[in-house]
Amino acid sequence: MKIGRYEIRGLLGRGGMGAVYKAAMPVTGRIVALKVLRPAEIMEDLVGMEALTSMFLKEAATMASISHANIASVLDVHDGADGSPAHFTMEYFCGNLGVLMGETYEVEAPSRRLGVEASLQLAREMLRGLDRLHYEGIVHRDVKPFNVMLAEDEGGVGHVKLIDFGLSKLRGEPTPGPKGMVVGSPYYTAPEQEADPEAADARSDIFSVGITLYRMLTGCLPTEDPAARRPVCELHPDLDCAWDDMFAQALAPDPAGRYPDAMTMIAALDSLEAKWRDQKDAVCSGVDLLLEPERHAPDWTPRDVPIKVPLKAARERFALDELWRPTEYGQGDFLDHYDGTVLDRATGLIWEKYGSRYPLTWERAHQHVARLNKHAYGNRTDWRLPTVEELTTLFTGRTEPGDFCQQSAFDPRKARLWSADTKAFSAAWYADAELGFVWWQDRTCRFFARAVCGQ
Repeated sequence: MKIGRYEIRGLLGRGGMGAVYKAAMPVTGRIVALKVLRPAEIMEDLVGMEALTSMFLKEAATMASISHANIASVLDVHDGADGSPAHFTMEYFCGNLGVLMGETYEVEAPSRRLGVEASLQLAREMLRGLDRLHYEGIVHRDVKPFNVMLAEDEGGVGHVKLIDFGLSKLRGEPTPGPKGMVVGSPYYTAPEQEADPEAADARSDIFSVGITLYRMLTGCLPTEDPAARRPVCELHPDLDCAWDDMFAQALAPDPAGRYPDAMTMIAALDSLEAKWRDQKDAVCSGVDLLLEPERHAPDWTPRDVPIKVPLKAARERFALDELWRPTEYGQGDFLDHYDGTVLDRATGLIWEKYGSRYPLTWERAHQHVARLNKHAYGNRTDWRLPTVEELTTLFTGRTEPGDFCQQSAFDPRKARLWSADTKAFSAAWYADAELGFVWWQDRTCRFFARAVCGQ
């Protein structure tokens, strides 16, 4: 199937304005995200096709006009003048904040906590991208986790790339459509924007970032009524009540009570993080991290043969909870051999310590393992990609409050690791060893490889 010049490789998502596909560019084969204007009938009836086309092309023009590290780039635009549907292509990213948090269409359900450092990094990058928009007089108006893409670089949670500018508002420009039409997403939209979309300004986007940060830290949404809101210092014992002061300002019902701009909120987060790091260093300096760990006799053998597991069967097959975390965390007892290998005395598995230098596609992850065997890495030639069960033995649950002093035997920046298990012909399972969950992705996505073998 083709749309314009692009070969469609799969559907990424569908909304009221149209659909987003994974597509390959002609000649180079580069994978891109192709957004196509195919509105739902109700949207076309409410707004009109001419106005929708104008909004769609304005979104492409807005994204294309701004070059910033935290805003996704538009690569090509087709206006549909030849009768084909209007579409544009942008950078393709495998990950997004919604997946990282474990948010589902049941938005009120609990989500995963991301840890203080990761949450602050992501919030700051969201604010930097928004500051660039606000500088141009553009209000995003639909900031939420699934509109925050994560670009995989050399590890970590990934770098923020804001997308979905279809509801953005240029200073002084009215929103097409009938008066009173809802603009934004429930739970993340500022109260003044819900009442009147035309009233939204930069402070409305700041409110949405505040909601997202609260959820990243606590795993839940804040209540609309500030008086009924559970203090963050109760939900997250590693944080003091100064964090609640910050949220009281970021989530003030009256825009006049919020941070006036994104950079001011970044400064507030920087100050909180500096104090948090001082507290962390003080606590962890009193913990002897060099003590010989408690040894655990191997009492089970993780499956070492790859299997194909469809989505519906995966949680039961891999023994995962509703947030795709192990029902029990492993009791890893890691011994560094100082030859590039690490022995887990709890399972008898030997792990490649450093993993691949760069994130790789699933096929290239297998090539990485083949190179290890070719060169007898660690004097072994039986290296392989681990199964999901083997990867979950690396999980420690260290993002839970109170666990920040734990030290990983592996590079925490290389957290997302391919497994040998597949979901379908074009998708495979991976594990995030830092945040402690399992999920799947297209095999063309790039994660790290960490090989394993038996003792």
